[in-house]
Amino acid sequence: MKEIRLAKYGKHHAMLSCIGLLLLACSLPVSAAAENAAVIHAAVMHFVRAHLPANVSHARIHVDGPAPGLRFPGCDHLQLDFFGYGNPYGNQTVTVNCPGPSPWKLYLPVRLTISQSVVIAARSLSAGRVLDAADLSVVQRDTNSLSGGALGSPQQAIGRVLRFGTLAGQPITTSMLNAPEVVHAGEQVTVYAEGDGIRIATIANALENGRPGQAILVRNLQSGRVIRGTVTARGAVVVPF
Repeated sequence: MKEIRLAKYGKHHAMLSCIGLLLLACSLPVSAAAENAAVIHAAVMHFVRAHLPANVSHARIHVDGPAPGLRFPGCDHLQLDFFGYGNPYGNQTVTVNCPGPSPWKLYLPVRLTISQSVVIAARSLSAGRVLDAADLSVVQRDTNSLSGGALGSPQQAIGRVLRFGTLAGQPITTSMLNAPEVVHAGEQVTVYAEGDGIRIATIANALENGRPGQAILVRNLQSGRVIRGTVTARGAVVVPF
């Protein structure tokens, strides 16, 4: 009889031990058991938004995945980084890496839609036109649809000269513009000969039109000699010697 009681006690003790192990497993943090897809998705959203350029105030971020309902092995600390070049204004890929306790890695595509102010032609404009404020408008456009050099402020275009005609609504870019001509053929201009710390000024006739930074021909009024010099922003011509 004594042996039977001991057997019953041993069996009862084993059952209590099993229940204790089950309770211990239930008390473990959820993150130690699995990572929810929604948590991973939110982490990527936060990572991308934190790396947007300071001049971007409005951006729509779309993360492709993970699929809802998927669960991944629990991770002590998720590590996020850009895969390849992290284009701050366009589409990119983010890696989600779990170093342990059960390592895994995801590559999640991210699509960015960023709007920025863009200067456009308010109406159809012809080549050679010197732009004024009435020629221009400012709209919001998706950066993914813009070519390089798009202007963000009308002040960047006012007073500049269109190199070719544009249609109403067309974005104005830096490559479409020239500085205005500040020297015109037939006008008298001041010519500065510079070199070795010496600067000599004389008067010449411009033989060509010229914009700042452009090289043109001028005729010295005293010597009659034709020389080539570079137009300055103030409409003078500089000749090195």
